[in-house]
Amino acid sequence: MSDGRGFLSRTRIVGIAFLAACLLFAGSLTGCSSSSSPTTTPPPVSGGVNFVYTANAAGSPSTVSALVSDATTGKLNSISGSPYNTGSSSAAVQADPAGKFLYVANRVSGDISGFTITATTGRLTPMAAPFPVEFGVDAVAIDPTGKFLHAVSAQSNNLWSFSIDTAGALTNLSSPPLTIDPAVSSSSAIALDPSGKYLFTVANLNSIYSFARDTTTGALGTVSGSPVPVDFGTFAITTDPAGKFVIAVSNAGSTVFGTISVYSLNSTSGKLTLVSGSQPHIGVDPSSVVVDPSGKFVYTANTADATLSALTLNSSTGALGTISGSPFPSSGNGTINGPTGIVVDPSGQSVYVCSASNDISVFKITSSGGLWAIAGSPFPIDGNAPNGIVVLQKK
Repeated sequence: MSDGRGFLSRTRIVGIAFLAACLLFAGSLTGCSSSSSPTTTPPPVSGGVNFVYTANAAGSPSTVSALVSDATTGKLNSISGSPYNTGSSSAAVQADPAGKFLYVANRVSGDISGFTITATTGRLTPMAAPFPVEFGVDAVAIDPTGKFLHAVSAQSNNLWSFSIDTAGALTNLSSPPLTIDPAVSSSSAIALDPSGKYLFTVANLNSIYSFARDTTTGALGTVSGSPVPVDFGTFAITTDPAGKFVIAVSNAGSTVFGTISVYSLNSTSGKLTLVSGSQPHIGVDPSSVVVDPSGKFVYTANTADATLSALTLNSSTGALGTISGSPFPSSGNGTINGPTGIVVDPSGQSVYVCSASNDISVFKITSSGGLWAIAGSPFPIDGNAPNGIVVLQKK
């Protein structure tokens, strides 16, 4: 899942302070190290055609870019009609499981732009009007049935829930929205487990709240033991495909490393328990985290040092291991090229990374989980300040 971190909140540690830290600690910390693609035979590029979309925070209005991959080379090209206008300060993008609808959360205009997706070309058709939420909306998640969308805001303690009709229109399920916690002032990420039974959101950058979901109505209820603490500065969470773990990344208040934490999920109660020893250091200022469809590999996009961390995930224990060659360069163009979003395609063969240099890097996944940049990567997008990214496989 793409995380819901807003573009304007992501610049605080990129710059002189970080560069000074790397000079001071070069070679001694993972976040400041450098690496290259694995010295093995690259995996094959072909693997179907993918449609890739990015939510672009800059511009008035902001936009969503649409690209399509070449079935043979994997190279990306803009889809006719791209970019498409959204609202103001687009912060996150999600598609429904069937690949019929695309939704973009707009922080400043406080709404969600909706689009229908043409299955054969990936072109977008905007819905009649954006759906109102509130100022600061910066993260959205869609349930496995494609019938409900949930959203949170960086400016409030509200948890919004919408139904999705057959035309893709959103209808608010409750007014006022559910209050996460009276003590909460903001929420920065949201995720659903694969069964759709549980919803998770990060509040105040330091706590994960769990909610039980009625999979028929979309209604939310409390979970005993919620919230659980997480490292400060957590902007992204996800779950593994088996629904056994919830994974969170944070900057830990540090300018020289980030952390990744794994929680086991009790499928009966929804309770989260931190996996012992699961908080290793990764690259600096991780903004996004994703698990591949096999559930074996975890990847993070580390904005401040322009790297990608690659780890193995033990499907039984939740233990993490570092993949050889990690961290990998994120490969954006320009001097400000930190990655801001990362996704794995449904086939589990490719990783797509959007960067602040207004491009997308494409990597093939090796058998060991390593990353190999394809020829021509990165590829420019026709938008400014991509902040969220989603990929669909052409059917």
